[in-house]
Parts: sequence; structure tokens; C-alpha cells
Amino acid sequence: MKLTHLQYFKALAESEHLNNTALELYLSPSALSTSIHSLEAEVGVQLFDRVGRNIKLNKNGKKFYQHVKRVLNELDIAREELKQSKRVQKTLSIAVSTHVLWERPITEFMNQNPDIIMNVVAMSFDRISSYKYTEPFDLIITAFSDVNVEEYEYAVLIPDDKPVLVVYPDHPFADKRKISLIEAKNEPFVALSPNYSSRHFFDVMCELAGFTPKIVAVGDYSLRARIVNNRKAIAFSTISGSKSPMLSGLKFVEVSEPHQPRVQTIFWKMTDELSVEAEKFRTFMIQYYQNKMKL
Repeated sequence: MKLTHLQYFKALAESEHLNNTALELYLSPSALSTSIHSLEAEVGVQLFDRVGRNIKLNKNGKKFYQHVKRVLNELDIAREELKQSKRVQKTLSIAVSTHVLWERPITEFMNQNPDIIMNVVAMSFDRISSYKYTEPFDLIITAFSDVNVEEYEYAVLIPDDKPVLVVYPDHPFADKRKISLIEAKNEPFVALSPNYSSRHFFDVMCELAGFTPKIVAVGDYSLRARIVNNRKAIAFSTISGSKSPMLSGLKFVEVSEPHQPRVQTIFWKMTDELSVEAEKFRTFMIQYYQNKMKL
């Protein structure tokens, strides 16, 4: 017995008007009628008397309605109890494209709120861009272009996270303040693995610049830093990424062309009411980066 059929039956039993009920449920009258017929076939009796265009709850329907109302009411109570239980536990689940960009503000928030259990999960690009995988999380932090904004509300944290080249101190580019990406077309690059959102951004930027990068090594953030430090290649990042302690001692050259900064964003589902903990973290992150921009 499908839960939706019970919900449709309850709504129709209370209104006894097929067209109005179908409109409230965002169904066609024929679809609602089919659902009710399926339910009647399952319980083995008619629940409504149909006289012309009118529909009336019959004796069987009235008995069935009392049971259905209790069942659905119990489910509502159980759902609310589970929500309250989650709030009492003070847990917060956050999906991020990488820990590297957000480790400092998240650590600061945790230090200020030791009673909140944080579950921060770094997700691959294909997962963080899919609602199927991000739906269970309270909040998502990643680039604006990674997420289907039709399903989320959002606030911009870093509106202009400019791309940079990461080079070792005595590299020929090291003394430049800005550079066009095409100037690096013959440089050896160490790139992040294709499952990173930042790697996707690098690929897009090179395509916009009109060249295929000469990638001599592929790995994670720590391997990228080691290879640049060993003067084997240069790398691609953003201004916020350059703040990582892993890249300490290296030089950063802003990429002026193509002009395509990342817009780092925090997302939350349109359909869900945020928990107190999620609201607190969202407010913290927005204020954290607003204060950074004032400095």
C-alpha cells in the first residue's frame, strides 16, 4: 500500500471534490481518480460512492478514513521527533569541494562552537554537482558554477576569487604581478586529479585561453605543492587557494586573461528549514568573508 495513495485518499475524503483536490495536490483529476481506484482494489471495497460528477465518502470509506488519519498523524509525529532529535544532537553536515580552501574558517567555527558535531565531507566534482549526492547535507560550499542553483538558495562568500599561477621563487614568472595564461602554454604543469572541482576550473581556463596544457604530473594538493617546490613544474590555483600552508614559500602570479574568477558560494536547499546549527554556521561564514574583504 503506497503512502501517496493514503495521502491522496485522506485529502479527497476531507473535501469530497475530485477536481479541487486534484488541483491542491498538483495532479490531474484522472491521475487522482486512478490512484483512488488502485487503493480501492487493494483494500477490496469501494470507499466512495460516485453519482454523476459528485463523489461521496461511503460507510467503508468513513471507517477507512479514521485509520488512515491516525496512521498519517503518527508518521507526522515520528518525523517531527526525528527532527527534534537531530537538533538536540547539534550535528552539522557540510559538503565541500576541498578541505584546503575552507580549513581556517571551519576550524575557527569549531573552536567557537565545541558543542556542535561537524561532519565535513570533501566531494568529487561529479558528486558535488549532483543533487543526488548533496541532498543529505545541510550546507554545500563550492564554486557557484558547480551547483544547479534551481534547487538551492545561496550566498556568495568570495565574489572574485582570481586565478593564479603557482611558481617556485626563481621561476622566470616569479617577479611578474600579472600574466596572461597563454604565456604559460609551454610550461610543464602539475595538475590536480580530474575528480577535483579546481581541476575542472583549470581545464576550462586553458580551453578559454586556447591551448592544451603540458601536464607532467597529476595528483592531490600535497603532491602538487611538492612538485612545484622541487622546481619540476608550475601549478594553477586561485587567490584563496594560495593561502594554504602547503603552498607556503611559493610565488603567485595573478592570471589576467582569460578573466574568469571563481565565485565561491555557500548553498542550502530551498525546501528545507535550516537547523539552528546550520543557520549559525552560514551566518559565521558570510561574516567571516565580509570581514576579510574589509581588511
